[in-house]
Amino acid sequence: MTAATLSLAVATSAPAQAAVVVCNTTALKYTGNYEYVRVPTNSSSGIGCNLSLGKGSKATVKALQDAIVTCYSSSAAARLIEESGGIDGSYGPATVKAVKSLQKNQLHFTGSNVDGVYGPKTRNAMMWQVLGSKGAPFYPWMCKNPTQV
Repeated sequence: MTAATLSLAVATSAPAQAAVVVCNTTALKYTGNYEYVRVPTNSSSGIGCNLSLGKGSKATVKALQDAIVTCYSSSAAARLIEESGGIDGSYGPATVKAVKSLQKNQLHFTGSNVDGVYGPKTRNAMMWQVLGSKGAPFYPWMCKNPTQV
């Protein structure tokens, strides 16, 4: 084996890891009938982003916490957020527990999908508060899943 072949074999033997894109802003996503939902997003890559312990902007975490408290108001996930300081924009241990509870009990995830990480799978399964085009609630307490419209 030549040195060039050996270095190529070493360079290609490690599996490629996809970079985790952190949510750094929010965006209104159109759901039809002049209705929108506000979802965490990344300004450069779109809505395929993640939030996890200590990761994400205050606005993105607040959007997630607000959706849980508003759309899942009678759940353990909402209680965990409310009892730990409310919608504060901090993805701390209580928000991790709340997202795990949401994933398991409301979204019916199992196994390794119950990880406390907000990512595209969780976003696509969640209900979000319906807003008007300017971001104000369209109907009080009305929630919708934007992937199911």
